[in-house]
Amino acid sequence: MSRVEIVNRTRESFLTRKKVQKIVDFVLKEEGKDFPGCLSIAAVDEEEIRSLKKRFFYQDVCTDVISFFYGFSDEDDIWGEIIICPAVVKQEAHVRGESEERALSIVLIHGLLHLLGYEDEDAEKARAMEERQEALYRLLEEEEEREKLIKRAIKVREYAYAPYSSFPVGAALLGYDGDIFTGCNVENASLGLTICAERVAIFKAISQGVREFKRIAIIADPSSYCFPCGACRQVLYEFAPQLEVIAAKSDRDYEIVSLHSLLPRAFFLRNDDRKE
Repeated sequence: MSRVEIVNRTRESFLTRKKVQKIVDFVLKEEGKDFPGCLSIAAVDEEEIRSLKKRFFYQDVCTDVISFFYGFSDEDDIWGEIIICPAVVKQEAHVRGESEERALSIVLIHGLLHLLGYEDEDAEKARAMEERQEALYRLLEEEEEREKLIKRAIKVREYAYAPYSSFPVGAALLGYDGDIFTGCNVENASLGLTICAERVAIFKAISQGVREFKRIAIIADPSSYCFPCGACRQVLYEFAPQLEVIAAKSDRDYEIVSLHSLLPRAFFLRNDDRKE
């Protein structure tokens, strides 16, 4: 994992240190790279980035990002530098109608791809680079979404009522509208009346009018992955056959499977015209 040094020489807000490090780690992982040493990232004003563009690229223009690859000689050395102008990025984001954080993240990914050998000097290469940076950003969003769900599942697990099994479980279910519904297992002295965390979450969602779901995160004992029991699989399948199931030990350690793979021959009535 590359160490990241960040300096903001502007009055503009920039990405948090945690967000920058996450983006750098994620892109290097997805690109199959593991660089020692340090990556320097600087946020500068319009005047400074114009001066750098003119000095090193002989272009008197104000751009959004510049990258310099220095190579490797010592693991403590700076192997690359990315210089970003937040003011320009935010202006362009406003024109496109997108969030500033998304725009800054995309520009950082763009700068990283340049360091990894991507080029955009002609239309074809520029298109390929743009497609890759957008794909990486989507994957990053999905990873962050999964981590958020797992954290919510961890939190709700604290409320589990499991005096008989001593096996508390937490679940967090994401609807396609972006709402998150959580649930924990609730046991009963009459064991057959026990209800699992997954069903608590989905029943809560259904009771609030939500019936389309994207993914669910489940966590129990952090030493092992916990997948839905057969009853929960059937209940979840009723509303989301292609649901993504995240079985987690922590927000950084989890397995992903599809509900359909867990329940390939689910029961449904013959007059049900839903397709798998």
